[in-house]
Amino acid sequence: MKKSLILALLFLLSTKIVSATLHINEIYPAPPTGEFEWVELYNDENNPFNIAGYYLNDADDHKVKIATDSIQPLSFIIATSSAVLNNSGDTVFLKNNLNETLEIATYAGTFNADKSYVRCPNGTGDWFALNSITKNSTNDPACLILTPTPTPSPIPTETTIPTPTQVMPTETPSPAPTSIPISYDNIFISEAMVNPEKGSNEWVEIYNNNNYSVDLSNWFIDDIENGGSSPKSFSLTIAAKGYGAYDLTSSMFNNGTDQVRLLDFDKTVKDSFEYQDSVVNETYGRINFEDDNFCLQEPSKGLTNNSCLNPTVEPSGTPSPTKTSASAIGNTYMTTKPVALPTNIVYGSQRIIDKNTAVPTGAANVLGADTTRVTPSVKVANPLVRSFSFTSFGYSFLSFVSIVLKIKKLSP
Repeated sequence: MKKSLILALLFLLSTKIVSATLHINEIYPAPPTGEFEWVELYNDENNPFNIAGYYLNDADDHKVKIATDSIQPLSFIIATSSAVLNNSGDTVFLKNNLNETLEIATYAGTFNADKSYVRCPNGTGDWFALNSITKNSTNDPACLILTPTPTPSPIPTETTIPTPTQVMPTETPSPAPTSIPISYDNIFISEAMVNPEKGSNEWVEIYNNNNYSVDLSNWFIDDIENGGSSPKSFSLTIAAKGYGAYDLTSSMFNNGTDQVRLLDFDKTVKDSFEYQDSVVNETYGRINFEDDNFCLQEPSKGLTNNSCLNPTVEPSGTPSPTKTSASAIGNTYMTTKPVALPTNIVYGSQRIIDKNTAVPTGAANVLGADTTRVTPSVKVANPLVRSFSFTSFGYSFLSFVSIVLKIKKLSP
């Protein structure tokens, strides 16, 4: 009995899985005819990883070749093979140069050229069979379709793996599988030309605020909902933290009040903004990506947005600034540093009123300006008080005269 326990313990120790920073991240077992199957590996550390002597093999001990001896930080590499991985299910082992097992991944089901076995999130998550291929890149785009709660692919209970069917590569590969539309997050309208000069097209610039490239397949640009124009379909591939622009083939936006809306392939609104008016050959550009504030700018198609243009003011003797860093709320543009505003100048439908300017009857206070006129107080004597003062003076005068007369009588 003791001997059996010792042997079992030795067996467990000899087959232990060694922890490592290298992970099996995606398996593509059923490529189109003429292409290689592959296994993607991911280094989840911030340091390069030496994988000299490392290898992959399946349940029948057929090897999958790793063609490099190192992998960069937070990077991916591909190990390829031909007719090693079974289309109907297999087990993949990752082993180091000491023949220690680092990781095991088992898949099951029917796989074809449109299906891949991916890990969500990269390196440490659960496994899922998805109709999306993310070869040599992050699995995040594929994982986005797993909403609201994904169910992991089942792991087979049988230990026997079917014998693979040998398929020899040919010289003419089949066309690559069609990409599946994805409703990405963190995709924003960056700039819109809604009132171009004559002969030019309207256009909308889009910004990808993700750390990976996105494929906006069959997305839409639209104006205000039910505004009369049909949404215009487009497809763009935008690099990580990059810009892409779509030129409209026909006019859509009003020069006056309208909206610019970005819709995904399912016509779900991903971003939008509204404007009240426009200026020929000036664009509405986003001020930042933390809110929905836009302002009029000089066009910067495909580049970082320019500064906001101040509203035009024409007071006599007071020049207006041409550009400054600004923020916008609705259709009101407010500079980030104080600007002396002239008095009695109309801004849209509002008037800045000076405290010393007469206010029309019934006018209300505007923008906090004090429109109340205060008349300086004047001391006006009360008639009754004036009467008492005169009486007192007369009495005093008569008393004085009486005293003078008495003094004269007493004089010799």
